[in-house]
Amino acid sequence: MLLEALRQVERPQNDLYFVFSVQEEVGCRGARTAAWSVHPEYGIAVDVTCPDDVPGAAHVGSTAIGKGAAVKVMDRGVICAPSLVKRLREIAEANQIAVQDDILTCGGTDAGPMQVSHSGVKTGGISIPCRYTHAPAEAAAREDIEACIALVRAVCESELNTHEF
Repeated sequence: MLLEALRQVERPQNDLYFVFSVQEEVGCRGARTAAWSVHPEYGIAVDVTCPDDVPGAAHVGSTAIGKGAAVKVMDRGVICAPSLVKRLREIAEANQIAVQDDILTCGGTDAGPMQVSHSGVKTGGISIPCRYTHAPAEAAAREDIEACIALVRAVCESELNTHEF
C-alpha cells in the first residue's frame, strides 16, 4: 500500500516520511524508534485490521470487507486524535474514497508508540480490512486495498496543518 501510494504521489503538500518498520508484533520497536527519530507533528499508521464480519466469530471490531479503507478511531493501544480522524474522513469524502470507522477491542498498531513519542504526536491510522491475519493465507478485497492506496495518496497531497486541528 505504501509503495504504491508513494509511487502515485505527485504534489506532496507536507514533509513526508514513509517508514517501513519492523517488530510491530513484539512491541512496535521499529515504529517507536522511527517516531522518536523523525519527531513528526502527526503520524498515520498503515496496517491491516480485523474485520468484524467473520461468520460465527466473536465481535471485536467495526469493519467489514468490501466497505472501503478503515480509518482508525481506536484499538487497545491508541485512541486516535479526533481532529485527525475527522480530517482523514474529509479527505476521503472530497476524493470520493470509500471509508469506514476502525474500532477494535483487541490488538494494536504502530500508532500506539507514535502517539506517545516525545511530547505527543497527533496520530491516526489507515488499514485494510483483512481476514485471517497472521495465518498462512489472508483475505482482503481488492477495492479496499485500492481505497487505502487512494486515501494515503490523497492525504499526502492534502495540506495537513496540525495547528488547525
